[in-house]
Amino acid sequence: MKKTLTNREKEKLSRILAMDVTLIEKLSEHDILDTSACRAVIIRSEYYEIRNQGRHNGGHIARALADAYGLSRSAIDLIIYKKESNKKCTCTCCGNPVSKYKFSRYGGLCDVCLVKQVEIE
Repeated sequence: MKKTLTNREKEKLSRILAMDVTLIEKLSEHDILDTSACRAVIIRSEYYEIRNQGRHNGGHIARALADAYGLSRSAIDLIIYKKESNKKCTCTCCGNPVSKYKFSRYGGLCDVCLVKQVEIE
């Protein structure tokens, strides 16, 4: 199930980007907008807007945003500070995705590349 932007999120996005709401609705209808990227822009904007008011702590704002958008606190932190999840590791040899456990356990290699290194006489 592909998530779409709500009307409230479309209005916020139009305010942030200084675009007409109808244009954003048309882009959304044609699946041109990346909903997760749009939500990230909205969340980041709301965070800094509330933070600049000076009445609330950053941790409290992040927790409130997590509740409002149904995300975890760590996901909100990743969005706010524009960080990438540390769970994304790639094999140093072939570039295929590898779990963090295998990356640290096998020295950055995936199972296929590790098997290629085994020498059989």
